[in-house]
Amino acid sequence: MVTVYFIAASVIILLILLIRKPVVSHALVFIYVGFLGALCVSESSHYDNPAGDFFKADALGVLLLFVTLIISFFSAIHYAVYAQKRLQASGIVAVHNASFVVFATAISGVFLSTHIGMLWAFLEASTLSGAALIYHDRDKLSLEATWKYLFVSSIGVTLGFAGIMFLSIAAHNTPNYINDLVRVAPDMNLGWIKTSFIFVLAGFSVKMGIVPLFTIDIDAKDSSPSPIGAMFSGPLMSVGFVAIYRFYQIYAHTSILAWMNHVLLLTGVLSLFLAAVFILKTNNFKRLLAYSSMEHAGLILIAFSTGVNGYLVAILHLTLHAFAKAGLFFQIGQVHRTYQSKIEEECGDYFKVSPVGSMALLAGLLAIVAMPPSGLFMTEFLLFKSLMISGQWWIVFVVMFLLCFFVYSIIRKFFTMIFIANPNARVMEQVNPLESLSPLLLIGGVLIAGVFSPDFLIRIIQQAILVLPQ
Repeated sequence: MVTVYFIAASVIILLILLIRKPVVSHALVFIYVGFLGALCVSESSHYDNPAGDFFKADALGVLLLFVTLIISFFSAIHYAVYAQKRLQASGIVAVHNASFVVFATAISGVFLSTHIGMLWAFLEASTLSGAALIYHDRDKLSLEATWKYLFVSSIGVTLGFAGIMFLSIAAHNTPNYINDLVRVAPDMNLGWIKTSFIFVLAGFSVKMGIVPLFTIDIDAKDSSPSPIGAMFSGPLMSVGFVAIYRFYQIYAHTSILAWMNHVLLLTGVLSLFLAAVFILKTNNFKRLLAYSSMEHAGLILIAFSTGVNGYLVAILHLTLHAFAKAGLFFQIGQVHRTYQSKIEEECGDYFKVSPVGSMALLAGLLAIVAMPPSGLFMTEFLLFKSLMISGQWWIVFVVMFLLCFFVYSIIRKFFTMIFIANPNARVMEQVNPLESLSPLLLIGGVLIAGVFSPDFLIRIIQQAILVLPQ
């Protein structure tokens, strides 16, 4: 099925570029999503089998393939509306949709890759296609964000490649298949693999949106259409996590395990701190959501750094956050259309304009600030429990202190936009309430997960982390 999927994606990309009618272009994207769904079903039926050649999804890959499928489906719907409302030229729509298929295929390729070199190649493909998606509006802001994204992402991918080279040196003549590298990892030189992990973490931070290369991720989410912001906050963040996870998986059975956990903890806390600093001065709602994604990425690394108690928590948090943040990006895109602005000073009294859209925003805020019944409340509670079990009380207090800044900033600014009248706000378009259905579905799923334990998610994550020290 993997071969059929890649062939189908290639054919669909060519057809989109050749047949530039928007209706046909959008239809081809949904056909592609159908192939992605078939791939998910196929891989989920035997993910616990030994890995094959270059492509074979393990339990983590299957989970994140399904996350990508769901968010890609809703992104395709919202972009079709976006393009129609803005009367986008057929050429722009064709380039966007072709780039979208390349982007989603590259993301799924990362989740499927059993070879480190192939994983890197798909990461690079996600950079190039992601840049085309950022440049969609063809204005000065998107041009600046695009060249910054290409430049910094290229640095990040190069650092990641250097990490792969150091791994290859440490592994001697061992083929760069993940399972083979796991097997020989205990015999590797500790200096080389420590250097490799540092370069990989620094390089692939550009995909996950964490320290040190986080800034262009913020600009990308701000400048791109909101459906693409959803893809960056969900599937692309997951790509960055998986890239780092694969190297962690290789080195986890060596003596540097505790050292890696310390590095991840430091990176997570620094990401949380810098996101807290920047979010206080942000009056742009899309950037506000982007810094919130950086916050959650930091929490994921902190949870993962606690070892066996935090592995499941981190991956569950990653999954639930992807859905909640995608829903919020879809809804904030509607706010942007309503006021032709995403700036706090130019929006207001949104509840009066769109009660259904406001309910979606309020539900999304409840989810991402981790208030009950949000599933993220459950994962953050378990995060603090893991930190306490590992004796890191000072981290608990630091993280709680920093989270106060996020809760304050997000609630104050969104509540002002939703409930407070603003004389500078001008309603430019009345958005159909039905467009808030997909945000409500995605966010509602996260809220339900906090009430009814998502056992099927927990089981697949437990299967995924069996490869790590227990």
